[in-house]
Amino acid sequence: MSVESLINIIQRHNPEAATDFDFLKTCYSYAENAHRKQLRKSGEPYFMHCVRTAEILAQLRLDMDTICAGLMHDVLEDTGITRLELEKQFGKSIAHLVEGVTKIGRYKFSGGQRQRQAETYRKLLLATAEDLRVILIKLADRLHNMGTLDHLSDEQQLRIAKETLEIYAPIAHRLGIWSIMSRLEDLALKYILPDTYREIADLLNEKLEERQAYCKKMEAIIHTELKKHGIPANVRGRTKHIYSIYQKMYEKGTPFKDICDLVGLRVLVDDDWSCYSALGVLHLRWNYLPDRVRDWIGQPKKNGYQSLHTTILDDGKPIEIQIRSRGMHQVAENGIAAHWSYKEGVPTTKEALSIYANYKEMLDDIQDTQDVPDRFIESMKLELFQDEVYVFTPKGDIHALPVGSTAIDFAYRIHTEIGHTCYGAEVNNVLTPIREPLQNGDRIRILTHPKSTPSRSWLRIVKTANARTKIRNWFKEKDRVDALELGKKLLKAELQVSYLNANDYLKSPKLLEIAKQLGHASVEELCIRIGNAHESATQIVNRLKPEKTEVIPKKQKPKDVEPTIHLDNGIDLGMFRVMKCCNPIPGDDIVGYLTRGRGVSIHRNGCVRLLDEPERFVVVNMHAVEGTNYPAQIFVECDDKPGMLGEITTAIARCQVNIREGNFKSSTVTRINDTAADYFTLDVTGVEQLKKVMDAIKSINGVESVVRKM
Repeated sequence: MSVESLINIIQRHNPEAATDFDFLKTCYSYAENAHRKQLRKSGEPYFMHCVRTAEILAQLRLDMDTICAGLMHDVLEDTGITRLELEKQFGKSIAHLVEGVTKIGRYKFSGGQRQRQAETYRKLLLATAEDLRVILIKLADRLHNMGTLDHLSDEQQLRIAKETLEIYAPIAHRLGIWSIMSRLEDLALKYILPDTYREIADLLNEKLEERQAYCKKMEAIIHTELKKHGIPANVRGRTKHIYSIYQKMYEKGTPFKDICDLVGLRVLVDDDWSCYSALGVLHLRWNYLPDRVRDWIGQPKKNGYQSLHTTILDDGKPIEIQIRSRGMHQVAENGIAAHWSYKEGVPTTKEALSIYANYKEMLDDIQDTQDVPDRFIESMKLELFQDEVYVFTPKGDIHALPVGSTAIDFAYRIHTEIGHTCYGAEVNNVLTPIREPLQNGDRIRILTHPKSTPSRSWLRIVKTANARTKIRNWFKEKDRVDALELGKKLLKAELQVSYLNANDYLKSPKLLEIAKQLGHASVEELCIRIGNAHESATQIVNRLKPEKTEVIPKKQKPKDVEPTIHLDNGIDLGMFRVMKCCNPIPGDDIVGYLTRGRGVSIHRNGCVRLLDEPERFVVVNMHAVEGTNYPAQIFVECDDKPGMLGEITTAIARCQVNIREGNFKSSTVTRINDTAADYFTLDVTGVEQLKKVMDAIKSINGVESVVRKM
């Protein structure tokens, strides 16, 4: 295509566009030279792709900067030209648009498949939020690429087709650009399900001539009927695209013969009032299906679409008819692009701003979920792939929601707190379950109560990304608060077990220091981690405890162990943990075990938890600290008779030893005939005092054995 042909397209589709065609010619020559030596997979000059992209943009009646950016949309990616050079030559606006399209193509994805897909979606959203023209150029670029997929491998065809169906076609739909959306969907289906595509195409071709003849007949009849009532109109047949037929056949289970809008007519009139007049004429002349009448003029769709829909019956045969003004038709075909301002390069009409505002609201809702790829993708599809119902507030304000939305979705659309405190709804003045799907025209009043809260089951019900995100955020915060409280309780309990003052230690700088050492910014975050079982309260308290024992390494080597690590090799011998599995106390035969990253664990020799890894053993001694007691557990087996427990505890008290804990209850599990088993945890100064207590208990008549628990 020559530059003159492109100029003719611009003049034909948009006579009011800028007439600075010298600038267009400069851009054309610049891009042609930049891509001169490049060929596509098909063998044609690469620059022809750029020209076709610009042609699609011209057919959308876009401004000159956008068309010129379409010509040059690949120069930054595929040539040595820089953004600065482009800006110096053609200005900031064009350089900005070309760079925006380039960024989408250049973005390097990371992570798994779902992560890459989420990043693709997010990058597109960011591009559209910054300047909507970027995505319009990308849609035109994708449309031409889809028409040339035959020259790529099967794997590339499938990947690009799926991406088109999941990302680009829905965005075109959301922006109201039916002319691009329908072609993208059909081309994607052709490569994703080629057999299905051919099957539907063959079914359409079987009686094509018959349908065309019938359409011509009905066009003439309707035109005559409208003219008779003084309504000038253009009546034409319309073709249902293959993908929409596929959706009805394979997703909704409708047989091909029962798809009533295979034969469809479109009536174009001069103004809004003529639309309603034409509808009245058709309903007077033919019977119609009341449940298939739709008024998208009084209640435009979010993407700006306006039209009246009805299905009339001609000798029992259903015919779907769309009635719209010529201006509405332009919007239906080209969406937001139909409202473009050619001087400023931005949408400035009330209609375009409304479409753009709704689109950006959708982007904001989706962006809230970007940290979780699966939720982000789910929200993206929820918002883009939606038919809509139109409902009202008690004051008559209208809101569009996805089909299947409930009063919960409506409540969150009004305000976050209304959603959080919603407990019921009145629909058309009737108390209705909040899970009930809403219908077109419903008037809804949400019932709230300060003590009402969301339910997790709502996440399975709501249809809007907005409601889903806000419910998840509420539970995320609630779970955080619950984890914080639980973490504090666990920490307090562990401190109390260790005879430490909880109030003092929870506010101590040392606890904050421990939190930061573990990578948490505050004690609160540490408690949340404990509450979520990601940190151990016991281990935290062990680090908080004042040193009760003094562990000094021996310089001599043990007789039966040849240590491979010496004191002078840099071991941090200050990192000791006295293990609770065997509760070593001063005077015990002990051994140190060098752990990975957690210092030295102190065990009693023979502890069952010690692994047979002599190379990790470190020789240590434990010395008692004056005035300090250590827990030791003993097991007493004795006659089960009255007064026995009292004699045992008296013997312990005479040795001036405190009983920290004991199991004093008789149990069939611990009884063997008339023998009872009692467990005690004693506070002792060391092995010597413990031996004295055990001997005192053994001397009691009726005590059969006293052993220390390992």
